[in-house]
Amino acid sequence: MEGAPEGFGLILRSVCEGASEDDIAEDIASMRALAEAVTADAEGAEPEALTEGDGPHLLAWRDWVADDVMTEPGGFERENVLDQIEGLKSARVTTGEGSIFVEPTRALVAVDVNTGGDTTPAAALKANLAAARALPRALRLRGLGGQIVVDFAPMSKAHRKQLEQSIRASFRNDPVETSLVGWSPMGLFELQRKRERPGLARLLSKL
Repeated sequence: MEGAPEGFGLILRSVCEGASEDDIAEDIASMRALAEAVTADAEGAEPEALTEGDGPHLLAWRDWVADDVMTEPGGFERENVLDQIEGLKSARVTTGEGSIFVEPTRALVAVDVNTGGDTTPAAALKANLAAARALPRALRLRGLGGQIVVDFAPMSKAHRKQLEQSIRASFRNDPVETSLVGWSPMGLFELQRKRERPGLARLLSKL
């Protein structure tokens, strides 16, 4: 940073503790050059985009711990990442107590809960509680938002409060902002979820 323009600063993240001095110096030099170019272009210029934001790969390298980042070729195949992405093309999600079908339409996202082969009296409640636990992840992985309508398996109204508690607990730690609207007159549970990115199906269709 010697000779840097006045007002320039430097932030070293905690991951630098385990990095080599050469790598740190190279990153500092790169960021300084970018900052100098941006500030030079900004003087007296019309409003414009001076640089692109960090992409997902750079964000991963910067914010994740080293053990979480795959660097060796073939990592996707070894960790079954491609198979998992392929599986997300299906609407069906196995919950362990049945399954749910997550199907986006033009107007909303429809979620149907099935009990599977369990015919015991408690089957519906167990399937619904499992669906409540699985739903945030299923929506997040598929990049789905907007109006969401869940058709839970038929159960007594006495169990609704227990199910609502499970739904709230499941979405409490979900990073995507979601409003739990509640039950409709037809007995469907409605949610409103923020759209944070394009849906996975749309992204895969461009590949």
